[in-house]
This record gives sequence, C-alpha cells and structure tokens, in this order.
Amino acid sequence: MTESQSPEQKRKNKPKWLRWPMVRKLESLAFMAMFLAVPFFAFRVVDYTTKQLTFNNAAHDLVKDLRRAKDMAREFQIDIQVSSFAATPEKPAGYLIKTGTKTMEEVVIPAGVSIQGGVAFDAEGVPEKPGSFDLKLGNREVSVDVDLAGVVKVE
Repeated sequence: MTESQSPEQKRKNKPKWLRWPMVRKLESLAFMAMFLAVPFFAFRVVDYTTKQLTFNNAAHDLVKDLRRAKDMAREFQIDIQVSSFAATPEKPAGYLIKTGTKTMEEVVIPAGVSIQGGVAFDAEGVPEKPGSFDLKLGNREVSVDVDLAGVVKVE
C-alpha cells in the first residue's frame, strides 16, 4: 500500500515549470510577445494601404487631367496631346500635356508607379483615335481608356 502524499509534498514534487509562479511568468511573457508583435503588423498594413491609395490617387488625377485637356482643346480650339514618359534615375514617370511643341503641363506621378500610353485631342475636344494609359504598381494594374466620343473610363 502506498502512502498518500500531503498537498505540500505533491506541490514540491511537481516539475519546476508547472509551479504557479513559473506559469504566471510564462503567461506574462506570452502576453508581452503578442503585445509587441502588433506594431510590426500595423506597419505592414499602413505601408500596403499607403501604396494602394497612392496608386488610386495617381489614376484619379490622370482621369481629371484627361477631362481637363479635352475641355481645354474644345474651349481654346487647339490640338492637345497627352503622352506619358518613362521614369529615369533622376525623375519618376509622368505625363505631358502639350500643344504642338509647347508643353502646357508636366505631371509627375508618385515613385514606384509606372505609366505608359497617350491620346491626342483635336480642336473640337474629340480624340483623333482611341487612347489608353496603363498604370502599374507592383502586381496591380489599371487601364484608363479614352474612346472616340471622348469618354474616359477606368478599367
């Protein structure tokens, strides 16, 4: 027959990592690790969101500028071309709004966003032929199209 142990003896015979003070320390350590990990995920979410908003704003600004160029061509009875230029080591990508050889405006889009395309509006504000701009940021791509009627669409 085995003798039953008193609660005090059972407590002393438990492994050290199962004793209550050690369990509380491990619990506190796990909580602190989770608490400190939250900012790392928050920075990643903020970075991703910032890039996507920058991309969306660049596409939105392009649409506004295309509509403005179309209205200026009709209002001033001049031919206007909107054409993109690639990024260089000194300057990020962007697009030019020009009439003939005179540059009316140069728009630089945020770094990391690439653009390609162009369209020309005649003196009546109608595109000479359909035009398209492709904006890219990482794995995301948006196409801004101008049809023969001058309607600007984002796809």
